[in-house]
Amino acid sequence: MSKNYIIVFIFLITVPFFSQENEVKIDFTTQKFIGNESELNRAKYFAIHDSYTSWDLASDGEYLFKNLGIEYGRTFGGPAPFRKSKTELQSISEAEGRSKWSNANIKKSPLFKEFGTADFVITDHPRDAFQYSYKDYDKIAAYNVAFLKNAYPITPKYYEVMNEPFVHAKDYVKTWAETPAVIVEMSKVFKAVADKVHQEIPGMQVGGYASAYPEVEKDNFDYWNTRMKTFMDVAGESMQFFATHIYDGRNVQGDFTLRSGSNSEAILDLIEAYSYKKWKVVKPHLISEYGFTAQGLVGKPYSPKLNGTCLIAYNKILMQLLDKPDRLVKAIPFITAKATWFYNDKNPDGYPYPWVIKKKEKDGSYSFTHLKKFYELWKGISGKRTEVASNNPDIQIHSFIKKGKSFVAINNLTDEKKEVKVSFLNNSDKYIKNITLRRLYTTTTGLPRLVFYTNIKSLNTVNLKPGETIIAECDITDFDFKNSIKEQNFYTETYLQSIQKNKTLSFTFNELPAVTNGRTSLKMGIGRNHDLSKKPKITVNGNSIEVPNNWAGYDQASRKLFFGVIGIPFDVKYLKTGENIVNIAFPDDGGHLSSLILNVENKKN
Repeated sequence: MSKNYIIVFIFLITVPFFSQENEVKIDFTTQKFIGNESELNRAKYFAIHDSYTSWDLASDGEYLFKNLGIEYGRTFGGPAPFRKSKTELQSISEAEGRSKWSNANIKKSPLFKEFGTADFVITDHPRDAFQYSYKDYDKIAAYNVAFLKNAYPITPKYYEVMNEPFVHAKDYVKTWAETPAVIVEMSKVFKAVADKVHQEIPGMQVGGYASAYPEVEKDNFDYWNTRMKTFMDVAGESMQFFATHIYDGRNVQGDFTLRSGSNSEAILDLIEAYSYKKWKVVKPHLISEYGFTAQGLVGKPYSPKLNGTCLIAYNKILMQLLDKPDRLVKAIPFITAKATWFYNDKNPDGYPYPWVIKKKEKDGSYSFTHLKKFYELWKGISGKRTEVASNNPDIQIHSFIKKGKSFVAINNLTDEKKEVKVSFLNNSDKYIKNITLRRLYTTTTGLPRLVFYTNIKSLNTVNLKPGETIIAECDITDFDFKNSIKEQNFYTETYLQSIQKNKTLSFTFNELPAVTNGRTSLKMGIGRNHDLSKKPKITVNGNSIEVPNNWAGYDQASRKLFFGVIGIPFDVKYLKTGENIVNIAFPDDGGHLSSLILNVENKKN
């Protein structure tokens, strides 16, 4: 510990000569809005993949839900119309009876009275929610609504009709070639159920499809066309959000990959771009699971090292999702409660489910896993967003301020150490009285560590370990904001364009406000072979701009092709009020430009 203190004082209190290659800037005096959102919504970001309907964490309610401020996230507590029979639908009276039983049982939960909430997600396994041989979707919808009307003492806000349905499409047919037809029928169920729910349960939002492995670029974007695009075409009009699961690793199927960084940005941007193209509205995301997974993890002894890998993934993805409060309804790290269902005859050694917050010991008691550190790191973080900037997309930063406190979170997306200069604009650091630094990282042996350093007086540089997240909790003198900055995304009706050598792709962005002070960038999503160019010629209203060599996250060299977003900053003076035209031409053939989004931060004094 003493050695760690020496290191932190060298890097945080002294001001040695060093290269300014990596720099973050913070301005406490400028309130930042993303869309119309500034206040950090903890229910949106700091949930657990569990529900108050469960008894698993009843003895820990005070500590987890009050002290750490954990919110509820998701439960498999949907109507399950085919739970009893895979060929016949049960009667409406049966649904109503189950509904009353469910309601009464939930009220008995020790957590209900104090922690009951509408802000969580319910879903079902596809085998209980859909059968390919049963095509009367209006009857399914009627059954589901009869259950949902009274099944919960507090109506849940979010309903995913099925969890990860399309990876189960093969369960209903003999070959993968037949699965596109199954996907269409599953999508029809989503639509029928959503329409009925929205007619009769106005407080409940329905969405989907809860994509398990959104490898949308696979097979020349055929996975996009036959999955999320098909879902949006068939059911999207009735959806109030689009649900996606983002995992580093390999989830159910697909290739092993790191989605944190540019890859997940490209996936979500493509969904937003198509939403805008179809409806002139960007429907929000629900990230109902995110984290790390891989084949072969289930059924193995408890691994603190795996916990460490998961914690790094949670924070990488969270830091990205914190950039989207205006188009995100909820984001749930895949951290479960005790998963008592996992201790069964098929698990004779009593190994815990890999993602539990509490694991079972040999004597039958339960103890916390390292995954609790995610919530300990983010405990108490709240307030209004303030202006920040990073000159390296691998260094993520957010800042929030409330009465007497500010919180600055910085994350390293890479697997290399990064030295970062911290600059405070408008003399913001003069308001700092004291700093407590929280650091979450993995040791050289892979074990997760959460360390708190107190009584730090200044924050000039930080030396981030690979994948590390730090949060500087600052005691501050109270003051009022002097400026504001509003970040908005602007979209075009053009998306998923094939790239041909020297062929100009043109994108029109309309209804831009007057912008004279601030920052602006293009978010360019591309799917291309690794040997093809990532640096096209780009003009904004006739002005040439330079494409950087860096993007968020790793180089994707282990993937079959590069699919990611490259952020391209340019001078705000190139923008015009109203219509703006961006032209892009690549020097070689192949791949696609999947989406192009114009990001504008408009600052007002």
